[in-house]
Amino acid sequence: MSGAGEFLSTLVRSALGRGGPEEEPPPSPAVPAATPPAEAAEPAGPDPGLVCILSEKVLLAWLRNRYQLLFPFVLDLRRLDRPQADLFIRAMVAAAQADGGYDGRERERIEGMLSLVNPDVAGRGALDAALENPKPLNEVLRDVRDVQTAALFYAASLMAVDRRNPVNHHYLRYLAARLQLSDELVASLEQRFRSSA
Repeated sequence: MSGAGEFLSTLVRSALGRGGPEEEPPPSPAVPAATPPAEAAEPAGPDPGLVCILSEKVLLAWLRNRYQLLFPFVLDLRRLDRPQADLFIRAMVAAAQADGGYDGRERERIEGMLSLVNPDVAGRGALDAALENPKPLNEVLRDVRDVQTAALFYAASLMAVDRRNPVNHHYLRYLAARLQLSDELVASLEQRFRSSA
């Protein structure tokens, strides 16, 4: 257990730039110099390359979450431009079809949500086109390149589905993981954009 604690401390120090593999103490003088390489003891510490990679991941994840907390996401559906509105509609269609079907009630819910979007960029024709030619989720997610767009995509999905359906609930959890949204941002979006239907 103490080894795991030491490894974690090394990881955090490396991420913060307060020491790393290059600052490890020299080998103990108790080891005889004439020891053949085959009989040499295993290195005492973790692999320096692994520590560097993991520390970068920890630091990036921490910075991403901190950024999301310092700059809360603001979603104004009336100010969406054409690409954002298209993505919004595609996200709702993908979420509505996640349970394997698409019924009239889901279409009514989506049409109701589209009434909140700028009518100049999102109309019934855009919804009909998305329904006639639905894109796979992986293809739609290629257009998500930042936290703002990811939050828009997740909010649209929330508004399109009934979260009481277990399949929809699991889809939303999967989507949040794919979009790499922090738990705090997901909770905020769910509180503001949860479907009431």
